[in-house]
Amino acid sequence: MPHISSAPPSIPGYQLTQDEAAGLKHTVANLLQRENTRFPGAQPVSFARQHMSELQQREYFMCEKTDGLRCLLFLSYMENQETGAFEPATFLIDRKNNYYNVTPPIRVPYHGALFNPEAFLYGTIIDGELVVDLYPDGTTKLIFYAFDCLCVDAENMTDKPLDKRLWGLKEKVMKPWHTWLTQTKTLMPLEPFQVKEKEQQQSYHISYVLDQVMPKLKHGNDGLIFTCKGTRYEFGTDQHILKWKPPHENTIDFKLRLGDFPLRTPSPTSDDQSPYPDYNAMPTSFQLLVNHGKNDYRPFTHNMSVTPSEWEMLKGLNQRLDGRIIECYRDTDGQWRFKKDDDGTPRWRDDKADANHVSTVESVLGSIEDPVTEMDLRSAEGGIKKAIKGLQMQQAGM
Repeated sequence: MPHISSAPPSIPGYQLTQDEAAGLKHTVANLLQRENTRFPGAQPVSFARQHMSELQQREYFMCEKTDGLRCLLFLSYMENQETGAFEPATFLIDRKNNYYNVTPPIRVPYHGALFNPEAFLYGTIIDGELVVDLYPDGTTKLIFYAFDCLCVDAENMTDKPLDKRLWGLKEKVMKPWHTWLTQTKTLMPLEPFQVKEKEQQQSYHISYVLDQVMPKLKHGNDGLIFTCKGTRYEFGTDQHILKWKPPHENTIDFKLRLGDFPLRTPSPTSDDQSPYPDYNAMPTSFQLLVNHGKNDYRPFTHNMSVTPSEWEMLKGLNQRLDGRIIECYRDTDGQWRFKKDDDGTPRWRDDKADANHVSTVESVLGSIEDPVTEMDLRSAEGGIKKAIKGLQMQQAGM
């Protein structure tokens, strides 16, 4: 099997201007019955030791944590200016709340009129991860792995529990699509990417996911996601979506701030003898800034450690470094370093408008200081299963 890259893909299509996207943002807000047009996606919290007991007190679904590009898939419609007919339109929404018009659009048959060639599904918002799957023959495919559903057929699903939301995704999106393809024996139409439903497991199937699912993945992975079955979809941070990463995968997204550059003395023949910054030399520091909210960034307790060879690489990128969001990890010596993509360059988080909030930073630091290991999860599997089976029997009145 060829090496699987963990680098996130680029979003296909073209980015709409703020003016072009304004109407769509209001449409999304109306569909979700929201008062604002900010990015509505839910965000997980880092898995901590207290969450071990949480898994025994509530029923959770679990899936592998895909290391891709998080975005929302919005199935909508547009009016053809020439014919006046309404046609499918597909948009991807990234975490910066940018909207991308993806062509050709994805046409999902309407579940209420499956074989009507003019009927298609719209008013649908699906949560997922965009990744590049790598196959044994070396070919690749761009895949959108769907793991939640905010709205389907103009019905707001966010006030419903996860199992109902997943039912809507399966019954009104995925099944009609596959049924239409199978029964009409039509070739897969030209698509900018494929849409697949992410495989969900009960929370006590940890060993199965680690041993059977993850080794067969065709894309990068950096942990597990546990999502509570019985709670609604929360806009913003959701305390009932738990993100578990192996200790070496725990990372924080900081804002990078370069320190001062050493001063050089001009040559004796220069008319101006004022010292000037040497931008080829390594700066005095690589400061990591933490988001405290409302554009309030404060220094982290540690700087980022950069070797001379890494500085040469960073200079060679010929890209802006200062002020960008960079993903970092703490090494075994306690030094903070940038996470590297396969080509050795930093994992820039240009898909995010802000660095991690201080609350997220503290949560990740807690996971680093007192990590829940893979062995901890495996050891807890039996207790979780017993507790959840007991809850299910109580709910069934047995």
